Amino acid sequence: MLPHRSAPLRREAAGYAVTLLPALPYDVTYTSDHHVIGFTFGRQEGVDAFASDRRRPFRAEPWRLAFTPAGCEVFSASSKGGEYMVLSVTPERLERLGPGLDRARLPQFTNLADPRFTPLAMALRRAVCAGEAMEGLGIEVIATAAAERVAAQMDKRTATVGAARGMTPWRMRRVLEYLEVHLEKDVRLADIARLVDVSEAYLARAFKAATGTTLHAALVELRIARAWWLMNDARRRRAELRLADIAAQSGFSSHAHLTTAFRRVLGTTPSQWKRMLTGDGAISRIP
Repeated sequence: MLPHRSAPLRREAAGYAVTLLPALPYDVTYTSDHHVIGFTFGRQEGVDAFASDRRRPFRAEPWRLAFTPAGCEVFSASSKGGEYMVLSVTPERLERLGPGLDRARLPQFTNLADPRFTPLAMALRRAVCAGEAMEGLGIEVIATAAAERVAAQMDKRTATVGAARGMTPWRMRRVLEYLEVHLEKDVRLADIARLVDVSEAYLARAFKAATGTTLHAALVELRIARAWWLMNDARRRRAELRLADIAAQSGFSSHAHLTTAFRRVLGTTPSQWKRMLTGDGAISRIP
């Protein structure tokens, strides 16, 4: 078990352990004997270090994927944290799922956008929250699909690392900040390209190579993350917030547009998500 904040919800299956971590401050150092797949449900900012004493600021956007190979020393600290999922996988299990991977040279990465992984993360979250209502085999099936997806991403990153170099940390930060500030407005590729001083075509290629997703998909995910936060905030304040208002405040043209995007990315509708937040499966309500 990782000494990573507190772990109010945890399930295990053969070769896997899934832990849901609440949005709380944390400061941890650990070395896991398992491979660690992480997924952000909310934005996180802090300082981290991997296999090094050099600590760097990090900012992980919502719905982002991370991977740390077994044996890698990790330091991570945040004054706020963010709801986070940890999927621990035994080295033997990942080796069977990705036989072409070089076990001695598995890459460590963070803040990777992968639209195909997001529904798997949401399914794992629902399964863990279901507790005893769901058999362990269900967890194992979803966890296996998630680990297979990460193995595929590692193969893909090896092939595209050259193209991704053009998306420097400075450019990535400026692009994501611009998208976040303009969530409720009409965002144009030409404006973003001019902001980071590259051509539109170059920006589109470099962003996809670096993140695994398109700029448009990243914008939609940020808008969904805003809607998700608004629903959580309204629940915490015991306030009533109509889905039409949530759609408008998160940049969607209508309630229907929000529902379509929510279902495509997260595998559920906003109404279903609101009901889950107020039911027994709401991790954010756990102290």
